[in-house]
Amino acid sequence: MEKKAKPKALASCVGGNEKFPYLRTTLSPTVTCKLKKMLNYDKIYLIGETHSSRPFRGEIDKYDLAEPEISRGENKVSEIVPVKHSMGGKTLYDVIWTTNAFPLIVSDRVIELFKSNGITGWQTYTVKIYSKKNELIDQKYHGLILTGRCGYQDFSQSSIVMDKIGITTEPHAKGFYFKDNYWDGTDLFMCKTDENGESTMFRFCSQKVADLIKKEKIKNLSLKKTTDFSLSISLYDIKLTDKQKFEMEILKTSRKHGV
Repeated sequence: MEKKAKPKALASCVGGNEKFPYLRTTLSPTVTCKLKKMLNYDKIYLIGETHSSRPFRGEIDKYDLAEPEISRGENKVSEIVPVKHSMGGKTLYDVIWTTNAFPLIVSDRVIELFKSNGITGWQTYTVKIYSKKNELIDQKYHGLILTGRCGYQDFSQSSIVMDKIGITTEPHAKGFYFKDNYWDGTDLFMCKTDENGESTMFRFCSQKVADLIKKEKIKNLSLKKTTDFSLSISLYDIKLTDKQKFEMEILKTSRKHGV
């Protein structure tokens, strides 16, 4: 009688004394099994500015209190950070951006929403907000630190599309994908440093946070799906795979002949 092949495992098991190459009907209580999940980039969002001139925009005078490593949770802040009005209107929204580029300041309402909804991947530092006349504004805000992590940007997974940059149309790499599709599962996160030790300030959130932002009408930020993100290949000198180079040439030829 012909023997049937044993099915391959659908789970990787840790915590026991062996790795199971086959499905088992019983497992030791000490063994924890983790099913490998595909990363759904359609449910991951980039957090960005609205670039509106109306909201209050702050400025942090001391650069060492506004360095990117603070927002990434890699350096600690041991003092209260003053955020002074720099431009824009008087109205304080839930999110305050700064002319320093790196810090992200959020209202106490946002922090309480994070806490009550079990949002993970963040910490805060203390800030004080000052008006254009350098008067202390009696509203509570926090500097937001993102401690969650994902892999750095992997352009090899991007598709090649034609998109506008200014008044010209040229090839873009579409989609922000993570190296090795790594994401630690937190709700708020940033890229790990790349192979050269370089880091970026891209901020990401999960679908849970995106839904919360929309539901609670948190203002003065934008959300974009990672699958909709694109960068100019020539402007950012993006290194392409052979397959991507071939796709780009096809797009250029098609555009040239009006296909």
